[in-house]
Parts: sequence; structure tokens; C-alpha cells
Amino acid sequence: MSPTVLRAWGARALLAWLVLLHASPAVGHAGSTAFWRVVLDAAGGHAVVLLPFEDAVRLAPGLPRSAGELGVDRLGALDEAVRNHFLVIEGGVPAEARVLGARMLASGLIELQVAHRLSGSGAVVLRSTFHRVTDDSHAVVTRIERHGRGESFVLTATASERLVRRADDASAPPSGVLAMVRLGIAHILTGYDHLVFLACLLVPSASWRARVGLVSAFTAAHSLTLVLGAMRIITPPAGFVEPAIALSIAYVAIENLLDSHAVRPDGLPLPSSRRWPAAFVFGLVHGLGFAGTLDVIGLPARAWITAVLAFNAGVEIGQLAAIVLAAPLVVLAARSRWHRPLVQSTSVLVLGLAFVWFVERLS
Repeated sequence: MSPTVLRAWGARALLAWLVLLHASPAVGHAGSTAFWRVVLDAAGGHAVVLLPFEDAVRLAPGLPRSAGELGVDRLGALDEAVRNHFLVIEGGVPAEARVLGARMLASGLIELQVAHRLSGSGAVVLRSTFHRVTDDSHAVVTRIERHGRGESFVLTATASERLVRRADDASAPPSGVLAMVRLGIAHILTGYDHLVFLACLLVPSASWRARVGLVSAFTAAHSLTLVLGAMRIITPPAGFVEPAIALSIAYVAIENLLDSHAVRPDGLPLPSSRRWPAAFVFGLVHGLGFAGTLDVIGLPARAWITAVLAFNAGVEIGQLAAIVLAAPLVVLAARSRWHRPLVQSTSVLVLGLAFVWFVERLS
């Protein structure tokens, strides 16, 4: 490799890492998601709140990353924030809440057990204002169960509360299929790692026929493992999926840099028959990441089929929307004489970003 080429690659790598140093904290935090499960019965209410470590540590800086039980006395301001921002309201008055315990999960989430003092006889309102602690992009995937009936929905900064009627109320809405579709859409559109992986596959491809083949392979694979993961037929070791997703991104970025089939010497793309197997294999891994979202909701057995299908439909809708929106840019890039340096430069950037994600998720 000539000194000129080496200098060019060095400049690209330096630029990529400078961008990463500034961008990675924001990317890691934007679009954070919490999970809230509330169970109401005659004895009152019990809730489980799952928070990303990055959000929780803002309020309790001394929290360890290692999995294990946490004493309530170590939660500090996080204890108060959970009680004040995850509200179960009965008769217009927030129910008294008490954090009973907490533990750090291998998945990187902090689980908090919360008890609510309720009569359990009337309608309640679930309200989350935790976005005031994080930012307005924060979402709370919520499930409430009462007397054998469950309902799932998503609370956001613009829709922060939900009225839940009595289980015997004929006007009570059915379990939220549309909410699961919306959750799937939100998960893929805020799942920057999945979108980066898709972009690395699509941008260097030769034609829309090749791109459709890659997307089809990725979609079939992640749909398969999403269902198998939700059914617990496949249960990967804790801490495997998220680092593996980061490695899949690094792989396609390296392939873009080294594979002579990705682009011709004149910068125009060439077809590659070897990319769809990689799209399929890594799609299996990404599907397990999607399944993890459903796993923490704690769906009852009788509801999982509808929920999984609705969630998967949402993922596909969001994925299709992202591809349609990106299509004009992909076409312009493919036809440009700058296609080759664009693919190479962005692949260096993506490789660095994948490395950052891998280290963060491994720790």
C-alpha cells in the first residue's frame, strides 16, 4: 500500500474517531426505553420498573455495573425518582409507593420492585414523567395486569398517562395490539445499531434487486429468531446478544472495506452473491435483540402470539419506512463518482462506532 493511500486512510480514521468521541455519548442515550409492569389485585398493587443503567446512574452515580442484588439504601435519588415519576393514580390521588428492592441485571437494566397502596376496586391512571429526568425521546413500555386481564401500551413525553378501567368494565379496551405495532416501529427507528447494519448492507450494493434480496434475508432471519426467542425455544446466554450485534456491524463494515465485489475501481457498485448469507446469519442475532424487548414486558402465555406478531409487524413497517426514506440518498450515492470513497470513509466510521458499542455492551 502506497504512502499516499496510507495517509488517506489515516486521515479518514482520525476524522472518524473525532466524530465518535463527540457523538457516542449522545447516541448511546437518545431514545432510551424503560419498562414498567404493574399488577393490581385485591391486596393492592405491585410494580416492576426496568431502567437502562445509563439513565439510573445519573441519579445514583455509585451503582455498580456487575449483575447482582442492590440495597435500597444505595439507590439515593433514584428511589425518590421512581416513586415520583412512575405513578399509579386512584381517585385522582397518586397511590403511596415504596421501593422494596433492586438488582442489576446481566442485560444492563436495573430492576426495581415497587409496592403501591391501592384499594384495587376502581379505575386507575398510570402516569410516567421519567422523561423529565432523561429527555423527551424517552419512552416507557408499559403493561398492566388486573384480575387476569392485561393491556400493553407505550408512554411518552407527549402521551404520558393512560386510563385503565376495571376488568369488568364493558367499555374497557382490549389488550393493545396497535400499541405493540407502535412499539415495534419505535424499536427499529430508535434502534440505531439495526439501522446502521442495514445501511452497511444496502449502500454498497449493486442494484435494487440485490438490496431487496439482502433485506429479505435479514427480515426472514430476524422474524424467525424473534418468534423463537419470545417462545423461549432459543435462550442465548445473558450478555451475548447485544455485543454480538455490535460485532455484526463491525463485520459488514470490514467487508465493505476489503471486499472487492462491493464496488468497482471506478466507484460504481458491483453485485456480490456472498452478502445475503451474512445478512441472514446476522439477522438471526438481531432478531434475538428484538425478542429481548418482549421478554422484559412479561406477556402472559395466552397473549404472546398476538403480541409477537404485532411487534414484528411494527418492526417491518419501521424498517420499510426507513428504507423508503433513505432510498433517494442511496440512489444518488450509487450513481456518484464519489461512491467508493463514501463507502470506505463511512465504513471506517461505522467500524469505530461498532467497536465503541461492543466495548460498552461487553462491560
